[in-house]
Amino acid sequence: MSSLVGWRVPGGTSRVDGYENLLLHDAVRAPRSPAPHPIWAFLAPQRGMGLSLGELFDVLGTPLDAGPVLGSFAARLHAPLRLGADHTVTGEVTSVVRRASRVLGPFDEVTLVLELRRESPVITATYGFLLPRRDASDPAPSGPTRRREGPEGTAGEPITVRAEEMKLLALLLRDPNPIHLDADAAAALGFGPAVVNQGPANLAYALTHLVRSRPGERLVAFDARFHATVVAGDVVRPVCDATGAFALLGADDRPAVRGHAELVAASGGPDPEGASWDVSRARSP
Repeated sequence: MSSLVGWRVPGGTSRVDGYENLLLHDAVRAPRSPAPHPIWAFLAPQRGMGLSLGELFDVLGTPLDAGPVLGSFAARLHAPLRLGADHTVTGEVTSVVRRASRVLGPFDEVTLVLELRRESPVITATYGFLLPRRDASDPAPSGPTRRREGPEGTAGEPITVRAEEMKLLALLLRDPNPIHLDADAAAALGFGPAVVNQGPANLAYALTHLVRSRPGERLVAFDARFHATVVAGDVVRPVCDATGAFALLGADDRPAVRGHAELVAASGGPDPEGASWDVSRARSP
């Protein structure tokens, strides 16, 4: 699989319209706002990579029904995303590393970097996909399992995860992965008897709380790792601290997502065209 390093996506055009932005806020339980939700940094580049998620995973050697999962994501927000405007997308696979875990067994961690731009870069998005390789030799997982902790800080309201919102997000993501739509498919892959929430939805819950906790500041970068699955019916709680650390905690207070964000002082007022990444002024519905 190391031969994938340097493989480039076909590329193409990505566009996010205002109504899609409002629907995304609904799908990730965020108060509606004309400003693009920060999780568009995940979705918008994928839209323009020139192939579907299913086609991407076929190229990477792990079809959707084999259970590829998201291990990490990072974004650098160079400029505001412009709603209703076309952006171009380019990108390539930058690394492939064979690893093993007690849950996945042997897997490849594949890093894909996409750049979304207008005249200049708007978003640099880095996706870390974990691709099961069940036919590979199984290297021993390294070290004992450690309990991961979330940051001590401001906690948001608990969120009960709902299957209906996964369906809406699947449409916006253009993600047909059956584990988000069919409980039987999720159970067949070992996730239990409930549909699995999308990784970007879990990240979005945490980012919404983070940005709303920092009024007057603008998000310019963030990175996150995904430590546990979240399924329909789970109750999760976002938390963040003054350093920019954030997490989404499960019922046992262990993080399903944990990461760090960089924010700077925002200048000027709200953008009437909805180009700002600042959602701290959002109004509750």
